[in-house]
Amino acid sequence: MTRDEIVKAARKLYADPGYAQTTVEKIAREARVSPATVYAQCGGKEGLLRTLMDIWTTSPTVARIISDSAAQSTGRAKLEALAEGYAAHAAEAGDIMRIVERAGPSSPAAQEFLDIADQRHIEALEMIVEGIADNGDLAEGLTVQDAARIIFFHFRNPQFVLAVDTFGWGVDRAKRWLVDRVAAAILKD
Repeated sequence: MTRDEIVKAARKLYADPGYAQTTVEKIAREARVSPATVYAQCGGKEGLLRTLMDIWTTSPTVARIISDSAAQSTGRAKLEALAEGYAAHAAEAGDIMRIVERAGPSSPAAQEFLDIADQRHIEALEMIVEGIADNGDLAEGLTVQDAARIIFFHFRNPQFVLAVDTFGWGVDRAKRWLVDRVAAAILKD
């Protein structure tokens, strides 16, 4: 239970005031443990950031997104299932995504964790695109890797937040728009 409380405290403080502004002492105070406990159980600030990145990138939601997309019979339906999954994942872990994304510039370790998260993301997308290619729905001349990167470019959390929050489109409009853009870029006509 103590470890969970420490992770919860770090998640709260890394979101506000931010990773760079949060000390182990502040995390310990929020979790009502000693700083030594934060280091021993969680590896300090960097260990906690790594834990949060792992929560984000290895969530059961990620596996569900892949399986839901795989269960669809057309490339477009696979992209629609992917968009639904992105919305669910953003609701579940969007704060963690923003924490890791914002921490990257302030810390080499944080940037490394963001790079790991991005690589895991692309690998998951490649699995989905392989299903699109297996259906014969992938555009001619486009590799699985390139198609996955096109999806990554459009659906990364900052772009999703931009469409939903900054543009004020809401989740449904953002999903439709993103699916339309990606479908036009990677699916056969």
